[in-house]
Amino acid sequence: MKTLITLFLLSVACIGCRTETLSPANAELRKKLKAITVSDGISESEAEIFGQSYFARNIGCGAFMGIQDGKDRWTVDAKLGYGGEPVQGLFIDKRSGKVTSSIGPSYGNPLKIFP
Repeated sequence: MKTLITLFLLSVACIGCRTETLSPANAELRKKLKAITVSDGISESEAEIFGQSYFARNIGCGAFMGIQDGKDRWTVDAKLGYGGEPVQGLFIDKRSGKVTSSIGPSYGNPLKIFP
C-alpha cells in the first residue's frame, strides 16, 4: 500500500514537470495563430491557419488539403490515415472561429490549439 501511495504522489508531481517542445513548423503555426484577431470574423486565410494548426496538433497521420466555403462556416478539407480517407466533420465557424470536430477535440477558442 505504501508503494502504491508513493507511486501516486510521484506521478502527480511529475505531471506538472511535463514540458512540450514544438517543432519549428508548429512553432511557426503558433506564431501565426497568436497574430489572428477572432473578434472581426474569420477569413479564409485565417481559417487555413486554424485548419493547419488543428491538423498538426491533433492528427497523427494524414494530410491537410485546404479550406472549403460552407456558408456560415469553413470546412476543413483533409485526408485521414494511411488510406487517405476524407475527413468528415471538421468545421471552423466564420463568426467566432470555434473549431468543431468529429475526429478529435473541439476548441471554443481556436487560439488554444497551440497554447
